Amino acid sequence: MLCSYTLMFQGYYFKGVRVEYLFDIGFLGTRAPYYMDGIVVYLLSLPFLMSFSILLASNRKYGLHRFTQTILFLLTLSGLVVFNYRLHIIEDIDTLMMLTSMGEGQISVLLIVEMFLSMLLLLMWLSILLFAIADRRRRGLPGLYSLSHRKSGKRLFVIMLLTVLSSAYLYWMLYSV
Repeated sequence: MLCSYTLMFQGYYFKGVRVEYLFDIGFLGTRAPYYMDGIVVYLLSLPFLMSFSILLASNRKYGLHRFTQTILFLLTLSGLVVFNYRLHIIEDIDTLMMLTSMGEGQISVLLIVEMFLSMLLLLMWLSILLFAIADRRRRGLPGLYSLSHRKSGKRLFVIMLLTVLSSAYLYWMLYSV
C-alpha cells in the first residue's frame, strides 16, 4: 500500500538511486510515510542519546561531549523541521481531520503546542551551544561557567522530553491505524 505522496514521485531518482520508498508506508505499522517513522524513532531515542552525551561530559571527555551535542543538535534540527513541515505545510487541516477521530480544535491546539515546544527546544539548544563555544574560548568551560552550563542543560533536557512526548503523541494520534 502506497502513501498518496508516492504517486507524485514515481520514478524519482536521486544520484541514480530510486528514493520513492521514502514515501511508502513506514515500518511502525501506521499510515505515516517511511521517513516520518524514522524521525519518530530518532526523537524517541533522543533522551537516551542526550544522556549518553551528558555521561561523556561527566567523565571529562569534553571533546566528545561537544561533538555529540553538535551532531545531536543538527539531527534534531533537521528531524523537527521535516516533521513540522510535513504536518504544517504538506498536510492541510482537512486531511488531518480525515486521519484521526480528534476534533479540529484539539488537532489545532496539539499542532500549536508541538510547534512551540520544537521551536523553544531548538532556540534554547542553539543558545547553549553558542554560549558554550564562547565560554570555552574565554577558558570558562570547563571551570567558571560549568554550573551555569549544567543548569541550562537540565532545563534543555526537560524541554526536550516535552517536545519528544508531544511529537510522539501527535504522530500517534494522526497516523495510528
